[in-house]
Amino acid sequence: MIFLLLSLYIQLFDSEINLNSNGSLNIKEEITVNFDGGYHHGIYRDIPLELSSKTGNFSLGFKVEKVLMDGKDVPAKKSTRRYGGGKDLRIRIGDANKTISGIHVYTIKYSAVLGTRYFKEWDELYWNVTGNRWEDRIDSSRCTVIFPSPIKLSNEDIKIFAGEYGSDRTTEQYTLTDNKLSFGTGTLYPGYGSTVDIRFPKGYLTKPPFLTTFWLKLKSYLGLLFVVLVPLFTFVILFKRWKREGKDLPVGTITVKYRPPSDLTAAEAGTILDQKVDSVDITSILFELARLGYLSIEEIQTEKFFFLKKKDFKIKILKENGLDKEKHLKKFLLGLKKEGGKEFLLSELKGEFYTHVNKVTEELYKSVKKKKYFYGNPDTIRKKYYGFGFAALFIGMWATPFAIGMLSAIVSTAAGLIVGGIMGGLVLSGLITLCFASVMPKRTYKGREVLTDILGFKEFLVRVEKERLNRMLDENPTIFFDFLSYAIALGVIDEWAEHFKGLLIESPNWYSAYDVHGPIMASHITSSIGNSISAFSSASSPPRGSSSGSSSGFSSGGGGFSGGGGGGGGGGGW
Repeated sequence: MIFLLLSLYIQLFDSEINLNSNGSLNIKEEITVNFDGGYHHGIYRDIPLELSSKTGNFSLGFKVEKVLMDGKDVPAKKSTRRYGGGKDLRIRIGDANKTISGIHVYTIKYSAVLGTRYFKEWDELYWNVTGNRWEDRIDSSRCTVIFPSPIKLSNEDIKIFAGEYGSDRTTEQYTLTDNKLSFGTGTLYPGYGSTVDIRFPKGYLTKPPFLTTFWLKLKSYLGLLFVVLVPLFTFVILFKRWKREGKDLPVGTITVKYRPPSDLTAAEAGTILDQKVDSVDITSILFELARLGYLSIEEIQTEKFFFLKKKDFKIKILKENGLDKEKHLKKFLLGLKKEGGKEFLLSELKGEFYTHVNKVTEELYKSVKKKKYFYGNPDTIRKKYYGFGFAALFIGMWATPFAIGMLSAIVSTAAGLIVGGIMGGLVLSGLITLCFASVMPKRTYKGREVLTDILGFKEFLVRVEKERLNRMLDENPTIFFDFLSYAIALGVIDEWAEHFKGLLIESPNWYSAYDVHGPIMASHITSSIGNSISAFSSASSPPRGSSSGSSSGFSSGGGGFSGGGGGGGGGGGW
């Protein structure tokens, strides 16, 4: 790196600044570089595109018009970069496939719309001519500021700073006429630069149109503006859509129900309750089929190692016909038969039955839609919004750097900012859409009515009084098993089982506890049921590993410094 720094230097940095009556600038820089060693393709020039103010950074309206080397066109790659809280334009001049040596003159012509600033008593050109961020020394610099019309200025109106960044040392070695100001400096080492500060009488310059100034000051906030507006627009649209298509009708007063809703399976009840099919809904189907007489569950003990025993559950399929109306139950039963046959152990299903769960889930969603409990398939509705949300996230996160760089280079920095803001807004919009996805399915009036019944029955399962439960047990000794599938699907199996502590209950003909005959204590049954639920949940799950305005210069009372004002930047060889 040291070798490269010593292998080139700038013999002359010659700048001509044409000040226009509307305060804009046309600038021509001629940079004479001596490549006396090393391995170089050319130089790069960094020019700050923004100026800081009390309200933040704003664009000066730069436009590069021509880049030459030795008076001829030369490849010049433009890009933007952040530096010190602002944005720089980097112009990399030269051909990557060619190396150069000797003396070459680089000419850069560019313009700035907001070249000057306007105060109450005077107008001001406060401009960093060379920039203080050059990697190489500048043996000599000179600058000529050409006025838009003849004007008499005094020495008190002129300040020229030269030195390291922040230096307030001034020089009086300049030539002033009615038409222009010319000055030069000696050697400027890396980190040094020159700045000119000229005060003009009020009215000599005219302000640019308000819309021009407003647009340029807004450009720096375009990205932030779109980052706010795009997700705000998304939120408003989704909120309105949710109120129209996703917001459920009020449930109203919940009345305790002592039986589940008729013509509603436990898995359907669980799906209507939380608008999605989850593992407890799938598990409840096993006990639902047993209650309906399609299979039996027998608790057994198996010897795993010497005298150590482990509980398992033998499943027998008793019949298959009669489930044409409840296709999710039929798919479930056919899946059991395909993986286990007519008779099998639950442990034998492990890592196999999960392949059928998706089919059962699809049929469940179709069922609650077909029975008109929802306006649409809840799963399809959610997937649509999840799809939009993840697509927005993907586009916003992966396409942003490419789009900003391409548009900034080809079209304009403003276009890059707009696209960058939109892409950032897309990321936030994607997150907002994902949040709305889960609440977009909507129950119909019929769905709202049956939800009220489901909540009433759930209330019974959770809060049934001991006295009433005893009376119900006298009438139906197997009531625990009759409502078991619903307790599982509604997520209250523990609460339902808790009510039977200390009570004698009878097993139905479809459930057999190991080495138990007749009435048994509820604690034994609830323990066995818990083991069977755990065993089936394991069988239903996929095996591990499978997929499913500033105050500077004269305006501060004679202040100012080298490196202040607009313009500046720096550069080096590459």
